[in-house]
Amino acid sequence: MGIIQRQALRNTIINFAGASLGGAMRLLMPIFMPSKAAVGLLGILDAFSASFVALFSLGYNQILIKLFPRFRDDEKGHHGLLILGLFLSLIGILVSFVIYYFFGEMMLNEDADLVLFRRFSFLIFPMIFFRIIFLNMDGYARMLYKTFIGVFLDTFLSKVFIAFAVILYAALWISFDYFVYLYALSFCIPGFLISIFAFIKTPKVVLPSKDLLAPSERKGIYEYIIFGMLIGASGSIVLYVDTLMLTKMISLDAVAIYSVMFFAARFILIPSAAIIRIAQVVLAEAWQKDDLETVRSVYTKSCVNQLLIGAFLLGLGWTVLGPVFSLHVKFDDYSPYSYLFLILGSGILIEMATGVNTAIIGTSRYYKYNMYFNIVLAVLCIVLNYFMIKEYQLTGAAVASVIAMTIVNFFRWLLLYRKYNLQPFNFVFVKAAFLSIGFLALCYYLDYEANAFVKIAINLAALTLLFWGLVIVLKLSPDVNKWLAKMKTKFF
Repeated sequence: MGIIQRQALRNTIINFAGASLGGAMRLLMPIFMPSKAAVGLLGILDAFSASFVALFSLGYNQILIKLFPRFRDDEKGHHGLLILGLFLSLIGILVSFVIYYFFGEMMLNEDADLVLFRRFSFLIFPMIFFRIIFLNMDGYARMLYKTFIGVFLDTFLSKVFIAFAVILYAALWISFDYFVYLYALSFCIPGFLISIFAFIKTPKVVLPSKDLLAPSERKGIYEYIIFGMLIGASGSIVLYVDTLMLTKMISLDAVAIYSVMFFAARFILIPSAAIIRIAQVVLAEAWQKDDLETVRSVYTKSCVNQLLIGAFLLGLGWTVLGPVFSLHVKFDDYSPYSYLFLILGSGILIEMATGVNTAIIGTSRYYKYNMYFNIVLAVLCIVLNYFMIKEYQLTGAAVASVIAMTIVNFFRWLLLYRKYNLQPFNFVFVKAAFLSIGFLALCYYLDYEANAFVKIAINLAALTLLFWGLVIVLKLSPDVNKWLAKMKTKFF
C-alpha cells in the first residue's frame, strides 16, 4: 500500500507540473508563432495523430487488465504479452497509416492556410507510430507496477521538450520548420523510451505462449480488442471532434483560437484526474466487499470537492486570462474569444460536479455502460458540432461540448440512481453550488485598473483566501478542514 500511495503522490505532482508547463507554452505560443495558422497547425498535428491512437491500439490495455494477472510470470516472460502488445501495435499502426493516407485529405478544408498543414503532414506518420507504441507499452509498464515512468515521459518530459523548442525558436536559434520538427519529436520520444524500458523490465522476452493463444483465450482476446477499440474510438471522437470539424468547416486560424482556450480550460481538470485515480482503488475494493456505503460516501464527497475545486479554478482562470492577454499585442486576436474559456470551463465544471460517476460505473458490474455512454457522447458531439459550428462557428463548438457532456452525465447519474439508489446531491452540495455560483459571478464582474502582473498577483491571493476561507467557515468539505488541521499540527 505504501508503494501505491508514493506512486500516486509522485504521479499527481508530475501531472500538475507537466500540465502547468504545457498550458503555459500554449498561452505563450501565439506571441512567438508567425501567424494564427501556425498555432492552428500545431493543434491539428496533435489532434490528427491522437485521433488514431486510442482506436488503433487495438484494445491492448483491455487485454492486459483481463489477462495479465493470470499470466504474470517473470520466469516465463509473462507468456509473451509484451511481444503480443508490439504485434498488435504494429497492426494498428499499419491500418492507421493506410486510412490516413487515403482518407486524411477528406478531413481537411480547402482553405489556402492548409497549404501550411500539407507541408508538414508527413509528421503525422511518426507521431501516430510512437503514440500508439507509447499507449500500449505504458499499459504494459503499469501492469509491472511501474506507473510513474509513463506519467513522467508523456506528461512531463514531452512538455519540457516543447518548452525547450519554444525557447530555441523565440531566441531565433532555429527556424519555424525546425521548431515544428521538434514539436512533433516531443510526441515521439515517450513511445521510444518506454519501449526500451518495457524490454529492460521484462526478465525474459518470449513470443506469445500456447497457453496465451489457446482457443479458450483467443475468444476473450478478440472481445477485448473490439471492446477496447469501441471505447478508444468514442473517447478520441469526444476529445478531438471539435478541433477536427473546425479545421474542416472553418480554418486553421479558428483552430488556433479554439485550441488555446481549450487547453486553458482543460487545466481545470488536473486535480480531478488525481481524485479519480485514487478513488478507483477505493471503489474497486468497496465493490469487491459489496460495501455500498463506502461507494456512496466516495460519490457524495467527490461531487462536493470537485465542484468546489472546479469553480475555484474556473473563476480564478477567468480573472487571470484578461491580464495575460493584455501582455502582448499578438493576443489581440485571441482576447475577443475569451468567453470560450468560460463556456468550455462550464462544461468541465458540470463534469466535475457529477463526481467520480464514471469510475463508479467502471468498477461495478455495469462497467459496459461506460462504453455505451461513450458511444452516445461521441454521436452527440459529432451531430451537435456539425449543426452548431455551421450556425455559430467557434461558439457553437464550445456549446456543443457542454450540451453533450451535460446529457451524458445526466444518464450516468440516472443509472447509478436506478441501479444502486445513489444520490450524491444533498444539502451540503446545494450550499457548495450557491457558493460556487456567487464566486463565479464575482470573478466575472471583477474589474479594476492595475498593472497586469499586479492584477494577477492580487486576484490569485485575494480570491484564494476568500473562496477557501468561506469553504472552511461553512464546513463544506470535511477533507479540506481535516487537511488544514493536520497542517496546523505539523507546523504550529
